[in-house]
Amino acid sequence: MPRVFNVALAVLLLLLVAPVVTNFGGKPWYVQAFFVFFSVPVFLLVAACLASAARPGSLGRAVRRRRARKRS
Repeated sequence: MPRVFNVALAVLLLLLVAPVVTNFGGKPWYVQAFFVFFSVPVFLLVAACLASAARPGSLGRAVRRRRARKRS
């Protein structure tokens, strides 16, 4: 069930950002800058959701490995 939820969440986030991408041209530079600033974290979250859907638990293991390296 977590895989289905993660894929659904990734699709939902992409659907929220899709209108921004299709109507990007013709906007003033400051509007485009705001959309890019808003879209980058969304795309990172989509990538994390898809990575979690592909290998459940992999993100948690990566965080634990990173914390272990910081302590060393």
